[in-house]
Amino acid sequence: MEGNVGSAVPELLVLEEEDPARPALEAMLTVLPEAELRALWSRTRLAAAKARGTGDMARLFTLVRGTKTIQRIAGDRGIVIVARPGR
Repeated sequence: MEGNVGSAVPELLVLEEEDPARPALEAMLTVLPEAELRALWSRTRLAAAKARGTGDMARLFTLVRGTKTIQRIAGDRGIVIVARPGR
């Protein structure tokens, strides 16, 4: 499953600029186990890299917004997720 459907963990965190699902998604992220949070970030970041590689800037922006949201919420929880070059 991709996108932000229902209360289950999405395959990727794709966020539009003013996404009406954002509050529910952020609430889900605050209680997601750390391993699942990191896995969601990794999948979303990989998809963003692919979008960048194909020049799909509209998709890239929604995916980057997702990775940054995950990093912010992880940081609020005391979890550091660092993007390393080439990964």
